[in-house]
Amino acid sequence: MSRVAALVLVLVVLAWVALSIIFSPPPAAEELDSIPLVADPEHPAATEPLATLTVHVVGAVKKPGVYELPDGSRITDAIEAAGGMSKKARPELLNLAAKLADGQQIILPGTSDASATPGAPQAQGPNAKISLNQADAQTLQTLPGIGPALAKRIIDFRDKNGPFTSVAELDAVSGIGPVLLGELSELVIP
Repeated sequence: MSRVAALVLVLVVLAWVALSIIFSPPPAAEELDSIPLVADPEHPAATEPLATLTVHVVGAVKKPGVYELPDGSRITDAIEAAGGMSKKARPELLNLAAKLADGQQIILPGTSDASATPGAPQAQGPNAKISLNQADAQTLQTLPGIGPALAKRIIDFRDKNGPFTSVAELDAVSGIGPVLLGELSELVIP
């Protein structure tokens, strides 16, 4: 008896769906008016992407300071804007090809900097923090829980996705979970 009732119920539902389609077909497609894309001269920022970014360049450059550069610029462009490298510059300790992010600080190490020796922390003092955007694999391995493989993944992530803009972005690196991120958050800067 229950099979017959289930079959009757299925047939009623199918009949109802068929009648609904027949008596109320979907509305015919209407052609929409096209709207021309014209920039609003009163609100250029609302219609155009960020054309420039602002970066702070310090360290072994001739004219440290804050500079505006075209969007898509690289660290080498920021160093050139700051008058180029000084004689003490150690460019091999910095990825000059990395893309810049708005608000980023670029620190070009020099021979008198603590970071002039590969693997040395990039800041001095008891509360020294390591820059995720400038540290090499050896420097990253000085952090707790970071070995050679994880240091390589951090650098690969940075090279693929551009510079870190916050420490929280470390969570997107494979192998760094909430616990390790919590330990690192007080030891690193973007």
